[in-house]
Amino acid sequence: MRKIIQDKLYFVFRDSDGIIGFTIKAYEGEPVNPRFLFDDDFHVFLLRRPGQVILLDSVAEELVSLLLTARKVRFLETPEDSSKIVRQYDVTVTKVQNISLSSTQIVPSEEPFFTELLYSA
Repeated sequence: MRKIIQDKLYFVFRDSDGIIGFTIKAYEGEPVNPRFLFDDDFHVFLLRRPGQVILLDSVAEELVSLLLTARKVRFLETPEDSSKIVRQYDVTVTKVQNISLSSTQIVPSEEPFFTELLYSA
């Protein structure tokens, strides 16, 4: 079963060009064909690279309604101890019906499994 990294510390903003953006902590390696998925149950995922799925925890209902009209979102990755931008990339938005999750799939980003996943691949 694929593990999903649960990221509780991120920021949402609207860029000067109107694109919704997310600032997340920097992950090891470059994104490879990233995907952005969301559903009606307020689940929001970044499929950053093969084998690396990030759940953005606790998104507001207002954000989901904005995503319904968005074509793409922007991600900025920064180190936890700095405001320097490590990488920035735009990702196409995909609306899906429902994403079924098992609690055994979700791993908080503070757990040891996260560190192993962060540096693998």
